[in-house]
Amino acid sequence: MNLSSITQGNDNDVPAPGNEFAQFAAGCFWGVELAFQRVSGVTHTEVGYTQGFLHNPSYEDVCTNTTNHAEVVRVQYDPKECNFESLLDVFWSRHDPTTLNRQGELVGAQYRSGIYFYTPEQEKLAHESLENQQTKLEKKIVTEILPAKKFYKAEEYHQHYLAKGGMYGNAQSPAKSCKDPIRCYG
Repeated sequence: MNLSSITQGNDNDVPAPGNEFAQFAAGCFWGVELAFQRVSGVTHTEVGYTQGFLHNPSYEDVCTNTTNHAEVVRVQYDPKECNFESLLDVFWSRHDPTTLNRQGELVGAQYRSGIYFYTPEQEKLAHESLENQQTKLEKKIVTEILPAKKFYKAEEYHQHYLAKGGMYGNAQSPAKSCKDPIRCYG
């Protein structure tokens, strides 16, 4: 089996019993992860890479803009406490879905907008949400909606980066329902 076929295979990781996974790409994964950590019913978050060609990529590999990976947050949530639509609301609020392969000054395929679904229901809700979001925007949304592919967990220093203090050592609260503004670098 060639390694590219592994990367394009489904994400076969299994969430905790009673939980579901969702994956979102919305630019740099640090601020997006913190936003999802604050959602009631989200039981775990981790940042990583998906949708690319290279098996087991590093952050440095992804930043070359040659692997086609997206920086994503894989969200584990309890659907009895948090529905997928709530996660979609957070996703749309955290980035500009009309810019192709960029968010602000960050440019490259890894910063694209994407919703990567695990179930037909998630796919349906993602498309409905995009259509609804499009009615609120003048520019065309470029968010891709694709099946979740193999998830590669990012290096440990990226995990919960802003909650651990970020670049400047200023920890930001991941507490549920926290409304503090999210500072992208800490």
